[in-house]
Amino acid sequence: MNPLKSFADVSDAELDELGGKGRNLVLLTRGGFPVPGGFVVPAACYRQWVASIDWFDPHAHAFSYDQPDVVVNQSAALRERLASAPVDPELVRQITSKLVAWPAGSAAAVRSSSTFEDLGEAAFAGQHDTYLNCVGADEVVEKLRSCWISLWTDRAILYRHSRGFRHADASMAVVVQQQVRAEVAGVAFSIHPVTGNLDTATIDANYGLGESVVSGDFAVDHFEVDKTSRTITSRQIANKERCIRPTANGTEEAEVDSARRDQPCLDDAQILRVADLATRVEAYYSWPQDTEWAMAGGELLLLQARPVTIIPPRWTRDESAERFPQPFTPLSWDFVQTGFRRSLAHSLRLMGLPGFQGDWFDKLGQYIYGNQNAVEVIRRYRPVRARTIDELSAELPVLRERYANLIELPARWMRDLDRYLLQIGELRSFSYEGCTATEIWQHLSRVVQVGEEYFLPNIAISMTQGFLHGVLHGLVQLAVGPELALKVLDGLLSGVETKTVEVNTELYALAQMAHADASLEQLLASVPSERIVAERRLETFPEFAAALNTFLEHHGHRELAIDYFVPTWIDCPWIVLDLLNAIPADAAKPADTSNDGRRRYSETELKVLAVVPDDIRYALREVIRLARVYTLLDDLEHYQTTRINPLARQAALALGAQLVDEGILASWDDVFFFRRAELERIVGGERSAALIEAGRKRRREFEEAGRTQPDWNYGQQTEAALAEGAMRGIPGSPGEVEAAVFVVDRVEQFKEFPRGAILVARTTNPAWTPLFYQAAGLVTDSGGPLSHGAVTAREMGLPAVMAVAGATTRLKTGQRVRVNGSAGSVEVLSD
Repeated sequence: MNPLKSFADVSDAELDELGGKGRNLVLLTRGGFPVPGGFVVPAACYRQWVASIDWFDPHAHAFSYDQPDVVVNQSAALRERLASAPVDPELVRQITSKLVAWPAGSAAAVRSSSTFEDLGEAAFAGQHDTYLNCVGADEVVEKLRSCWISLWTDRAILYRHSRGFRHADASMAVVVQQQVRAEVAGVAFSIHPVTGNLDTATIDANYGLGESVVSGDFAVDHFEVDKTSRTITSRQIANKERCIRPTANGTEEAEVDSARRDQPCLDDAQILRVADLATRVEAYYSWPQDTEWAMAGGELLLLQARPVTIIPPRWTRDESAERFPQPFTPLSWDFVQTGFRRSLAHSLRLMGLPGFQGDWFDKLGQYIYGNQNAVEVIRRYRPVRARTIDELSAELPVLRERYANLIELPARWMRDLDRYLLQIGELRSFSYEGCTATEIWQHLSRVVQVGEEYFLPNIAISMTQGFLHGVLHGLVQLAVGPELALKVLDGLLSGVETKTVEVNTELYALAQMAHADASLEQLLASVPSERIVAERRLETFPEFAAALNTFLEHHGHRELAIDYFVPTWIDCPWIVLDLLNAIPADAAKPADTSNDGRRRYSETELKVLAVVPDDIRYALREVIRLARVYTLLDDLEHYQTTRINPLARQAALALGAQLVDEGILASWDDVFFFRRAELERIVGGERSAALIEAGRKRRREFEEAGRTQPDWNYGQQTEAALAEGAMRGIPGSPGEVEAAVFVVDRVEQFKEFPRGAILVARTTNPAWTPLFYQAAGLVTDSGGPLSHGAVTAREMGLPAVMAVAGATTRLKTGQRVRVNGSAGSVEVLSD
């Protein structure tokens, strides 16, 4: 039998046995929060209890899930039998011993704490039982067993089934906590639960015990507080006729005195105390929290906290415009979104983050929007809590254990990459000759599945790169001070040999080969590149043509967009010729730039390590190493992810060709404008006019959307939010420059880009790098200091301002502007 331990005495190794509620109470107690004392009966005690019941087999239960009323009866019969199973006498003795040590007259709150509680994908809130004001060991033991049995209520059974959890994997810890005789109690969210505003704490409160607030059956007061200014921004005072209060043995529903019913149950000072408590708990976990609290004898107590698992969306183009600048076809998005959902859930678990329900990105109309509230939650997460060198030294052992998965991830990812590349080779060998629509559809599904499996940890890579950047910045600030931190950080991350650097080096070599041949240089400069390819005019230059073909064999999967509807380099090699044309003959050698970056990194690291204390020098070196590794890995995973694109596009077009032959579609690429489920129906033989027309309609809407700009904030016109004067964005790369603007909407404009202009684009990706050789500065609609555009601009010393909402529509080619990359502003000087 596992010994029972008070909240303050539980070791790290025992946390997983406490369930969601018990684990949080232990952690909050450690954090110094005002948690009423108590202990947890670990889940192992439940497992030992059920193991002692000879007739009970959690693997053998078959429930009629499609008939919930039958499940009610099945559950009731099972619980009735379980209620007669005795509790181990040794456990009873331990519980009695714990209770005797409490202050005289203490009652207990006995609460279920399932090992499935408070997961990102399933909170299990309210699925299991809680019992308040339990008096005496006999009643506590009885309610303990009732909590165990509540694992088998019909609601818990159906909830587990709906979320895909196996019943046999469910286990139950139980919290036994000193009952608070609250005058007022309630719930506080550290974010707004409806709008998702991260700067607003919301409070619901009532007289008596908090059960009246949690149950939702009683009128409650509602308050909203701006966490930054500590201002009460909203009060809604209810007519609180009833509350729940403790009795001599249990609880009862009671009437509220008429004089108090319409009065706020919290005064302003108490409201701010509750909001401050919720804010402190959020900071402790670095994640929005749903807290339960109580006021008793003038003291504010924290009863429990759990992560907020639903982040209400605020759909904007702030985050999505960089990844998804153009309209997105329905079929491609169905595939991409499924993979993104799986990766996000997997990655958050890998990183030890709570996760949340809902989507980070979604397709609204023809464009992809991001849930900016979710983005901000992740951005605010602080993996390191230390604020001084001494605190960091004390935190290091915890950090090594907490982030062991992320330290090991690069090696695991590289190992798994081999399997992915072998699968890519197998998929490339597939022959479409003689295939039916069903066989092609099965192959397309297999292609996408391979991509999904490979992509599972990749969001964790991107997030970890961002976290490491933030951690390293903080450590550098501690070491050298805030004034020098950014410059030092830039030096520590310079010279990373990414895959993009490798590709750009090969592009540079091809460009120099073209410049070395006057006839070839003249051809590329004077004839449209698409015509050069169509007329096979490169055959006159066999050495260059062979080098170009080799380049395309290696890197032809590079995408112009994530959408499988859009061809990759291998299908439109003229785009590569345009990129070559954009690289001037006197451009700096990538090898020289790389050498300079490596030299700068080495010199900067030596200087930084020389000024930090001995006890954190190794840790700082590891953070620097990991930050560089993840910078490389983040770039490499994207490069490898896009190997799926030409395969998925080829399979989809093959299916489209088959459906054209059958007279169903007018064009091969019409296939992209059906939803995944619709195509399954079509492949299965359904040919209704309404189904086919749905795809045609979406194509018309897609083409129309390509001629317009989407609302930046979903449902609002971008212009409505624009301020007069200088446009504001996020500083991306320091410096200031004045020059004429050149707006680039599509890759076909690369060859027109004039040297010395300021590049204005919705976003950039690695394929745009050659333009940076000629640009004087950069302005984008989206992105941030870790985006491709900002990183490349810093490498090349170009001032850059990111996330200037509507920049590509507000700025016109030829306008003269001043770009201040340090302040994050863009000022129009003349038309």
